[in-house]
Amino acid sequence: MPDSPKPMDPMPAFADGPLLRVTRGLHGVFLRHQFVRYVLVGIGNTAFGYGIFALLFYVGLDYRLASLLALLLGIVFSFTTQGTIVFRGATRITFVKFVAAWACMYLFNIALIAMMRRASIDTYLAGAIATVPVTLVSYVVLKFAVFGRPPSAVHENTSG
Repeated sequence: MPDSPKPMDPMPAFADGPLLRVTRGLHGVFLRHQFVRYVLVGIGNTAFGYGIFALLFYVGLDYRLASLLALLLGIVFSFTTQGTIVFRGATRITFVKFVAAWACMYLFNIALIAMMRRASIDTYLAGAIATVPVTLVSYVVLKFAVFGRPPSAVHENTSG
């Protein structure tokens, strides 16, 4: 009895082809860099947070309350993604620091939105614009104040 035909590989040309090698190479180059991981994860976190903000504002909540609720809903998700994917240091202690940092970021965000509203900028647009400086400042705060290792831990790791 002749051997039954083997099922066709749906993508034999890509199995070990140049496209796969390039994709793996780009994946490695980009995801090795913490700031790139932060930006990629942050896009998802920001979309989630802004979506919640816009939805809550649309249904009638004041922009301050909408921003606060969006922040609270996004904290656990953001801590998980940033703490594990970006900074690789999610612990109970860093969670407390993360919440404190985002409380400060909330005040910064509200101040930016309020300034733009006083300049007659639409609240939706002001919320979107505010995400840029808040994202940049939050990266620095999270990197050094929340997930950064204390100087003694850095010395211990480099001296041994």
